[in-house]
Amino acid sequence: MRWAKALYLSEKTAKKKDKIIRKANRGIGMVSIYFISLASNERNLFDIFHAAHLKQPGFYGQNPFIVGIASGYEEALELTQRMVEDIYRETGGFRVREYFED
Repeated sequence: MRWAKALYLSEKTAKKKDKIIRKANRGIGMVSIYFISLASNERNLFDIFHAAHLKQPGFYGQNPFIVGIASGYEEALELTQRMVEDIYRETGGFRVREYFED
């Protein structure tokens, strides 16, 4: 997994960021943690997946680029909305990949 330099974090995950990243890099699942990554296809902006996916060996072959961490699915949706709004406000478009590559 690759991690964005400027990760978007929810209030609940901001305090535990380093611990969550360590666990994720070791493939340890976490009950309420969701990751937001750049979409695995060109038609979507983001993928949202539960930390349980970290236990699947085939998952790492995808090499996701993580741009956000949330606690709970609803929080992941809210964080994704905030990301899209920020990107649009700053760039005037939805070029998500270019935004996070900078």
